[in-house]
Formats: sequence, C-alpha cells, structure tokens
Amino acid sequence: MVFLKEKSVALKNISQKNQFKMKTIKLLLFSFILFAAIPNLHAQAVEVPSGIISALDEGSAGSLSGYLNDNVELVIGAQNDVFSKQQATGIIAEFFRKNRVNSFELLHKGNKDAASFAIGTLKTGSGTYRVYILTRKNEIQQLRIEPSND
Repeated sequence: MVFLKEKSVALKNISQKNQFKMKTIKLLLFSFILFAAIPNLHAQAVEVPSGIISALDEGSAGSLSGYLNDNVELVIGAQNDVFSKQQATGIIAEFFRKNRVNSFELLHKGNKDAASFAIGTLKTGSGTYRVYILTRKNEIQQLRIEPSND
C-alpha cells in the first residue's frame, strides 16, 4: 500500500513538472510570436504617402507642397540646402516647369523606425532623374532629384 502511495505521489510530481514545462514553453512561444509581430505592424503603418508618388507622377509642385515639412533638405540641380516650405515649393515648381514630367516609376520603398523612404525614376522631356524621398510623420524631410546615370 505504501508503495502505491509513493508511486502516486511520484506520478503527481512528474505531472506537475510537465505542466510547468508546458506553461513555460507556451509562454516563451507566445512571447516570441508577439515580439516578431510588433515590428511588422509598425513597419506596415509607416510608408511614404501615395499622394507624394502621385504628385511626382503628375509633376505637381502644388500637390507635393502639401507634404513638405516646414523645413526641407532639397537637392535639385545646383540647389543643395535646407529650405523653407515656401522656398522649396518654388524650386520644385521651377524644376517641373523646365522639365515636363512624363512619368514617375517607384523602384523601391522602405522604412526604419518612424522614417520612410522611396526611390524612383522620374522621366521628363529633358532627361531621366533619380528621385529619393525621405519622410517622417508623412512629411517630406528630404527630396533629392538628381540626373540619372542610366
């Protein structure tokens, strides 16, 4: 009889240990899935707004100006500085006036932390340009329009 009690207690201890191990494994698995999913949720939320891509495709400085930060780093031709939103809009409008846009092709986009970027090719009547856009909080922080080497 004592032998059966000892065996019962031993089986109960093994069962409790197995339950503890299963709970630990479930907790670790849940934590892993949670931490793996969080960056993906954040990454999906931060993206260059489609309105910026459309404005470039249309060659519309007015539409693009709605996305400019109060101060924007601008590199277009000989212009390479930080400009106010109003100054940047004028420079972009002048570029589009001199270089009638035929199309804009988005080549790559991505994000890191709260920033997102897009790289594309702007085809104009006077040549092809590589465009780089950096945004934070859906506002353009940096815009580069440089002659393409292609």
